[in-house]
Amino acid sequence: MPSPPPPPRPTTAPPESYAVIGGEGFVGGALVSALLGLHGPSRVASLGPTQRRHSPSTYRFFHTDITSPSSIARALRDSGATTVFHTASPHAQATSAVWRAVNVDGTRCVVEACRAAPGVTKLVLTSSMTVVYERGVALRNVDERMPGIEGDEEVATYAGTKAKAEQLVLEANGKDGLLTCALRLGGIIGPGDRQVLPGWINVYKAGQHVFQMGDNLHLFDFVTLKNVVHAHLLAADKLGAPPLDPAQLETRLPPVAATVGRRQLPTSRHPDAVDPLDPPEYDEPPLPAARNRWNQFYAPSCVSPEEGLLSVAGQALTITNGEPVPLWSLGRAIWHAYDPAQRYRSWLPLVFPGAVGMLYAAGCEWVGWARGKRPEECGVNRAYMAYVLDDMYFDIERARRLLGYEPVESLEEGIRSGVEWYKADEERQREQSRNKARQ
Repeated sequence: MPSPPPPPRPTTAPPESYAVIGGEGFVGGALVSALLGLHGPSRVASLGPTQRRHSPSTYRFFHTDITSPSSIARALRDSGATTVFHTASPHAQATSAVWRAVNVDGTRCVVEACRAAPGVTKLVLTSSMTVVYERGVALRNVDERMPGIEGDEEVATYAGTKAKAEQLVLEANGKDGLLTCALRLGGIIGPGDRQVLPGWINVYKAGQHVFQMGDNLHLFDFVTLKNVVHAHLLAADKLGAPPLDPAQLETRLPPVAATVGRRQLPTSRHPDAVDPLDPPEYDEPPLPAARNRWNQFYAPSCVSPEEGLLSVAGQALTITNGEPVPLWSLGRAIWHAYDPAQRYRSWLPLVFPGAVGMLYAAGCEWVGWARGKRPEECGVNRAYMAYVLDDMYFDIERARRLLGYEPVESLEEGIRSGVEWYKADEERQREQSRNKARQ
């Protein structure tokens, strides 16, 4: 009896399957939710030490130790993942040991497991714009050519370990069939935020909002959670895409205008940041900032594009809202969203020079030292004060060109939705306290 004919070969590639390492965290949880809405539970997996985000019946969770290559490899095999998002990251106030264990050792294990997994072809790392931060150096509209933190640190820092993680991921690009990229995120604002929004709101609750350190003329970049998720989905989709056609560089990008068309930002005509307490008498409001034109895609000779810069694979790309704002203006927007009645409002803040802020931070560190605390554990320390007393905003043209990234949510909307979540969470906590008191 003749043997049956072999089954026909599939004419199309199997659908992508996604694994989110750190899928129970702030960014990872939002990414898992978006992927579930797009692809359903059979193609989405969350990897982490503890399951706490979703109902077990609505998605797949794999208990995973990020410091164990075998644990990650087993989870990737069992999940059938083809695309991996590495979003796991400790809190910025964690210890040096934790930063090194998760960001460096853990990322090395993730890369090793992804290269060994037969089905994994893409790895997207959630990185941070702080990988190029150097104390005392202003970052004004810089792009990805700015050198990052290099070398092994004697005492690990958050930014330094994130830079090392990024290096490990990008060096793995093209090895064993794996394509990689890294997304450098600005400060994230949105529902579930446990760092930016709570920090500002706690300042307001303590009545410290009446003080301002510095002149509020330094600009900072932030990004909303919805835009973070949007960028990650684009990165996964574009990792295997052909290089950008150099001809497209001849078209100038329009200004970023998520949902707000005009902003008070530096432009060629009005190059200075606008102090909201003392606005200049312009004949018209400042227009959105004009970004650098194309030069980051060209060799130093400015003759021809560099081939590698026109593909997503192997790249670090900065992701922000593209709308840098003065830091204290951001804080006041958060305070207004939290308490529209402004019960504790100060019409004009008490403005102190930056030098006074540094002295105050030094005093906080000294008090913390006397209590056995590290500088990072103090409410305000000199590193943080130096960070907020200078500019830190970025050109996101590379992400716009290569990913097709455009912010889908304004910073104002991100503040509103994030504060709404925060207030609802406050009420949940109060209700839990009331229930415990009744028992």
